[in-house]
Amino acid sequence: MMGKQAVESARIFVEETGISDSLSAEDFLLQREEMLQKLFPSSELMPGASRLIKHLHAKGIPFALATGSHRRHFELKTKRHGEHFKLMHHNDPEVKKGKPAPDVSLAAAGRFEGGPVDSHKMLVFEDAPLGVLAAKNAGMAVVMVPDPQLDNSHHDAADQVLSSLLDFNPREWGLPPFEDGES
Repeated sequence: MMGKQAVESARIFVEETGISDSLSAEDFLLQREEMLQKLFPSSELMPGASRLIKHLHAKGIPFALATGSHRRHFELKTKRHGEHFKLMHHNDPEVKKGKPAPDVSLAAAGRFEGGPVDSHKMLVFEDAPLGVLAAKNAGMAVVMVPDPQLDNSHHDAADQVLSSLLDFNPREWGLPPFEDGES
């Protein structure tokens, strides 16, 4: 359900868990929102994300965050990491059609300085299976860094699967290599 719009995910969750008789999708979302308000402000970056963001910025390689998260959730999750997110050209937490539709990926491709970037020249880093499908549906290459508990059957659509961003080798994708000691 990662990558789907909240109401859609909530409906699936309450139906699949058999609790739809005692808890509506809307009530589930209200309870979930209380938890997220407490948890998101302490969100950590994925290991290796800081190094990758700083490297891309230092090498003048444009990059963006394409998210289907609500703006309030995005702001809560990124609050502690403003120095990283200010390096990005844009983010678009208000895309209406959720993943696996290509909308969020195409919106990011269309907002780079100098005009839209050809989606076939983009590399996407994604943790969610639906995000991988969204990027692939947009014609983009995808490096997946999934949760270790995610079943391997969800990895098939990705061009590369890594256990951590620390394992990413920019050279494999035609990008400038990390400098020695880059952290």
